[in-house]
Amino acid sequence: MMKQYNNRRVLLIIALALSVMGCNRDTDFINQVYITQAVSSQIVPVHVEEGKGSINISASAALAVGANEQVNIEALDASYLERYNSTNHTSYSLLSDSAFKFSAGNMNISSGTALSNTIEVKIDINKWKSHRPGRLYAIPVRIKQVGNGIKPIPGQDFALLTLESIIKQQSAQFTLSNKNYVEGFEVDPKTFTNPETNAFYENFTVEGRFMCAGVFDGNEAGYMWQNVLFAYQGAYFHFNSSGSLQPTSGPVDALIPLLSINRWYHFALVHKSGTLTYYIDGKPLLTSAYTAAVGGADFGHTSGTAKLTLAEYRIWRTARSTSQIRSFMCAADPTDPDLIAYWPLNTTDPKLIVKDISGHGNDLKIISPFNILPVEGKCPGE
Repeated sequence: MMKQYNNRRVLLIIALALSVMGCNRDTDFINQVYITQAVSSQIVPVHVEEGKGSINISASAALAVGANEQVNIEALDASYLERYNSTNHTSYSLLSDSAFKFSAGNMNISSGTALSNTIEVKIDINKWKSHRPGRLYAIPVRIKQVGNGIKPIPGQDFALLTLESIIKQQSAQFTLSNKNYVEGFEVDPKTFTNPETNAFYENFTVEGRFMCAGVFDGNEAGYMWQNVLFAYQGAYFHFNSSGSLQPTSGPVDALIPLLSINRWYHFALVHKSGTLTYYIDGKPLLTSAYTAAVGGADFGHTSGTAKLTLAEYRIWRTARSTSQIRSFMCAADPTDPDLIAYWPLNTTDPKLIVKDISGHGNDLKIISPFNILPVEGKCPGE
């Protein structure tokens, strides 16, 4: 649907230009301008790494202008972004004006041309102390004014510059000590219980990131090994020594025959209305019936030479949408009211407790002592 919408936007501008060229110069037609980078989509991503990034933006006219034209541009305020979020069912937060600046306030289209010069929007979120990793930040920009009575094209005079940040992360790689099996973490049953009603959460989402740094070598010490990404009252998300995913009692070979070693993946389990949907990298793989039952959960079990590496484990009290899952693979805001447990798993000291940073006190218990090797990386792009 979005692709069709974008195609219609492009066709609209082309049609406008053709209609102008078909007009007599003596008519009352007024040329129109738009933000070049927003021609196919109002959402314009900006790559940000180590807190810094930039993008060049320009303006275009539907037809070559007859005289030099100045196009003024402005950043919009939080109230505008709130209306945008409400209309488009998004959850962007406004980037503070202390974290970005324009190289100029206007762009110029020279006579006889239809494309302006570019201005740079430079971003440095390190200068903003209130920035929170895990939020979706954006800068709404709009054409404010054009000279000589030229009008902006409605809907094409706006762009939402969205920050696509690469986040540095430290993850936990489980290694074997004096035995061939790591027993991982235990999740307290109360994590899945609403403290206000003492009832089980009807909807929930479990998600995290994982990587296997060993080899899929089949038989280890006389048995086939498996890695437990999450196990909860009959809802399993495992993968085994063949590299196959195993959501319940058997591998889903038809959906993902193999996982690759030394590659990070994101997984999610979404429970909603008596069904459980399995995701890898934001793509729904399988939906099956599931009768929820109150109880504890665990994850992080590994054996053999798998070297299971985990990061960014979270539990939500809602059935997260596909868009939400895709948008928050790397991090989430720990103060989000729907978040009931958050374990970044960036610990370097394997004590008996791993703290929940959501503030709900749903700490993890290590089932038995094992070695944790801290692994540095970036998300996405590892």
